[in-house]
Amino acid sequence: MKYLSLIRFQNLLVMVLIQYLLRYSIMVPAYGKENVLGDSYFASLVLSMILIAAGGYVINDYFDIQTDTTNENVIVGRRIKRRIALILHALLSSSGVLLGFYIAYKIDYILLGAFLTLASYILWEYSLRLKRFLFVGNLIVAVLTALFVISLSAYEMLPRFNAAESRYPFIVVCIYTAFAFISSLMNEIIKDLRTVEGDVKFKIKTLPSVWGIEKTKEFVKWLSVLSAFMIVAISTYVFERELMTLTYALLLLIGPLFLLNIWIYKAKVNADYERISKLIKLIIFAGILSLCFFIR
Repeated sequence: MKYLSLIRFQNLLVMVLIQYLLRYSIMVPAYGKENVLGDSYFASLVLSMILIAAGGYVINDYFDIQTDTTNENVIVGRRIKRRIALILHALLSSSGVLLGFYIAYKIDYILLGAFLTLASYILWEYSLRLKRFLFVGNLIVAVLTALFVISLSAYEMLPRFNAAESRYPFIVVCIYTAFAFISSLMNEIIKDLRTVEGDVKFKIKTLPSVWGIEKTKEFVKWLSVLSAFMIVAISTYVFERELMTLTYALLLLIGPLFLLNIWIYKAKVNADYERISKLIKLIIFAGILSLCFFIR
């Protein structure tokens, strides 16, 4: 546990939180407790995802030693030996994949086991080479984040896709998946803005190092506008007359997204981007907690 930074540990906890909130706010009310994954199977699949994600963090730091040194964010090579990092990655990722495949086999959902295996491999390729291609690395992280969000809910919904009770959970889960995708993409781009000097030095192609800082900022602003539009859409679609929920969305989601636009416009130094990164994490956390309003 000492290897994982506090922020990464928080990220893993957020992954657990969103899976359980989706389960008890959307899936269980829609289908009934007896018709969804058993508690032990569900917990095992969530654990599988966490192990794979943690392994991805480890191998990313292993391949990022030079650029992390430039950006003063070294873990591998300073706090932990490179050989130990490789062993830790192998243990975490293989444990996650094997556990996921076992549970997927037990519940007759082999597609999920295949996805977990592919996710582990993509995280390796991302850390090794894909993140050095323009926008590809950002897109991969955002897509995997979205897939992690929807994967367990998909198991509950797909067999009943044509059933009337699936329409509502399908719409809600898809909106939250899209929110996860856009929020993750924004967060990854802000990280690139913070580390642009190291990326330029080591010829890593990121949006800020290729497009320039101003164009990248503009792209982030439009992503935040899209997020705000989705929040307004689901708030009016589901909670049209619920004042508390609408107030929550305005103060903790739409308001901070508006503030993000102001901060990104004014950002000049690394501390500014650090503040924006924290704001995005607050928006993501508030978005996840908004699932509580679906619990009836």
